Amino acid sequence: MFGFTKKFLISTLFFIGTASAQVDVQALSKELPQGASLGFVAKNLHSGEIIADYNASTFMLPASTQKTFTALAAKLVLGDQFQFTTSLLSNSEVQNGALTGDLIVKFTGDPDLTTGQLYNLLAQLKKHNIDKINGDLILDTSVFASHDRGSGWIWNDLVMCFNSPPAAANLDNNCFYVDLDANQPVGENVKFNVPSQYPIQVFGQVKVVNANEAPYCQLDAVVHDNNRYQIKGCIARQIKPFGLSFAVQDPDAYAAAIVQRQLKQLGIQFSGQVKIPHQPQTGTVLAQHLSKPLPDLLKKMMKKSDNQIADALFRTAAYETFKRPASFQLGAMALKRVLSGQAGINFGHSIVADGSGLSRHNLIDPNTMLQALEYMAKNEDKLHLLETFPIAGVDGTISGRGGLIQAPLVKNVLAKTGSLKGVYNLAGFMTNARGEKIAFVQFINGYSTGELENKTKRAPLVSFENKLYNALYAE
Repeated sequence: MFGFTKKFLISTLFFIGTASAQVDVQALSKELPQGASLGFVAKNLHSGEIIADYNASTFMLPASTQKTFTALAAKLVLGDQFQFTTSLLSNSEVQNGALTGDLIVKFTGDPDLTTGQLYNLLAQLKKHNIDKINGDLILDTSVFASHDRGSGWIWNDLVMCFNSPPAAANLDNNCFYVDLDANQPVGENVKFNVPSQYPIQVFGQVKVVNANEAPYCQLDAVVHDNNRYQIKGCIARQIKPFGLSFAVQDPDAYAAAIVQRQLKQLGIQFSGQVKIPHQPQTGTVLAQHLSKPLPDLLKKMMKKSDNQIADALFRTAAYETFKRPASFQLGAMALKRVLSGQAGINFGHSIVADGSGLSRHNLIDPNTMLQALEYMAKNEDKLHLLETFPIAGVDGTISGRGGLIQAPLVKNVLAKTGSLKGVYNLAGFMTNARGEKIAFVQFINGYSTGELENKTKRAPLVSFENKLYNALYAE
C-alpha cells in the first residue's frame, strides 16, 4: 500500500509541475492560411507558468525579432554611455595654413551619421587654420572586417535601402535617391535625374510602354563597380516624376568621394591620394563627432526596426568583446558568448548570422527568444529595454497592427515585430486581466494567401492575432 501511495504522490507532483498550457494555440492556428508554420510560447512572469506552448522548440526564421538579442547584447557589452565616434586625426603639423602630412578620417560604423554632420566635422579643420592638405587622405574603416553584409541576405534585395551595407563608413544610411521622368512618348527612354550631392552614376535603358504592355514590365538594377547603377526594363507612362532609392554598394569609395567634395566646398586644397589601409590609424585628434548615446540608438532600432543600427551594434559589440576588427561571424560569436555567459541564455543548436534578422540563415526557436525576454523583464530596473519595444496602436512597427488595435490589446501589447517574405513574428509583453505580465514569442513562417495575396493578405493574420492575444489577456 505504501509503495502505491508513494508512486501516486510522485505522479501527482510531476503532473502539477508540468501542467499543460492553458491557451489552445493549436485550435487558434486554424485561422492561419493552409501551409503556414507556427511556433508560439507564452509565460506568466508573475506565476512562472507556461500558459501557451505550441511548437516552441521548432527552429524558425526570427526575422527582426533578432534585434531583441542585439539590443540586450549591446546593453551588456557597450553600456548606456556608449557613442559612435567619427574622428579627424593627423600626425603632422600645421605650417602656414597647410597640414604638412596626411589627414585621417576614422569611421567606426555610426549608423546615424549624415553628410551634413560630416561636413560640420571637416569644417572644424578651419579652426586649426588648415586650408591645404599636403599629404594623403586616409580613410580608417578598420573597425570592421570582411563583408559588410551578412551571410544569407537575399541577393536581389541588395540594391534596396533596407539592405544597405552597415559599413564602418556609413553616410545617410548608405542610401541615395534618383528621380525618374517617365512622362515620355511610348517607345522612348525614361530620363534619370541624379541629385548633385550623390557621387554615383545611374544610367540605363528603360522604355515607356502602353497600358497593354505595362503589366508585363519589371525594373531591374544591375550594379557595376565605382557605384554605377544600370537600370533596365520598361514602365507605363507616368505624368509626374517619381523617386527610386538604392543602396550604396561601395561605402568606402562613396565616403571618399564625399570627403573630397566637401573639402573642396570648404576651400581646403587637396591633391594627394586616397588610401584605405586595413590597419587602424593613430594620430592627434583634430575634431570629433559623437552619435547619440546607446539608449537613443536602441529606441530607434527597436521602434523602427532599423537594420543598420542593429548590424552596426552587432559588430561593434564583437569589436569590444574580442578587441579585433569585427566580421559578421565574429558578431555571432560575441552575441552568443555574451548572452549565454551574462544572461544565461541557452542557444543550443540555434544559428545566428546577423544582428538585424535579414539573413535567411538565422534559426531560432520561440523558447530561446523567451529566455531573452524573461531576462529583460527581470532586470528592467537596470536595462530599461522594455521602453524600446513598439506599442500596439501607439508607435513603431505595431502602431497599426490590425489584430492588436482594439481594447484590451491596444496600448497593452509591447512587441518587436519580425517581417520577411512569408514571415510574421512578434516577441514581447502584455498585461493580462489580473494585471500580471505575460512574455510571449510568436513565430509564423511560410505565410501565404496565394492568389489572394494582394487583396486579403493580412486578414487571416489579423483574425488569428486578435483571438490569440485576447485569450492570453483573459487567461
